[in-house]
Amino acid sequence: MKIISPKFHAVLDYMLVMLLLISPDLFGLSETASTLSYTLGVLQFLSTICTNFSGGIFKIISLKFHGLFELIVSIILIILAFTVFKGNVVDEMFYACLGLLILIIFTITDYKRSLPVIL
Repeated sequence: MKIISPKFHAVLDYMLVMLLLISPDLFGLSETASTLSYTLGVLQFLSTICTNFSGGIFKIISLKFHGLFELIVSIILIILAFTVFKGNVVDEMFYACLGLLILIIFTITDYKRSLPVIL
């Protein structure tokens, strides 16, 4: 069931950027987890502003590619949670939940209602 429109997905993407940038202080993440969170925040911001949907500014990548990028990131985050961050409960739970959240958003977003490709 695809219940998230591309427009609402854009809103969620910008909220995710804010979450990623405040999470190190909010949750007390380790130095490694904090660095990854800031890096992901910047990458998510760049991905969002470059996507061809209502939240995009430059519209140079398709919404489907944006979704594929988020799918890959979500899987990597879940793997990292239980490998690299194993032993640090806060980091482990943060990245497991973050990966799962991104995966759920990917699963229920309607990527077919994107804007026409601009070339």
